[in-house]
Amino acid sequence: MTTPQRTIQVAARVPVEIKEQASLVAGEYGLSLGDAVRMFVTRIAKEQRIPLDINSPLASIKDFDQMHPEYQAYINAISDEYLHE
Repeated sequence: MTTPQRTIQVAARVPVEIKEQASLVAGEYGLSLGDAVRMFVTRIAKEQRIPLDINSPLASIKDFDQMHPEYQAYINAISDEYLHE
């Protein structure tokens, strides 16, 4: 008999629109968004790297901020929330 694997819940704050779009894409593969996140986190752990084609994470974050300024207030609010915990 195998011992049940211990688990922990992981939470991430994302804009509602992003979550909804990601859920639709995951659903097209027959997955829930939770399944897709679990797969992603498992690959990070097994491969000891981020399994995406990212050449420069800092450049990618900068590009995201420039391409999506509408999220800046949301990002600032979350940053403030976590800095004051």
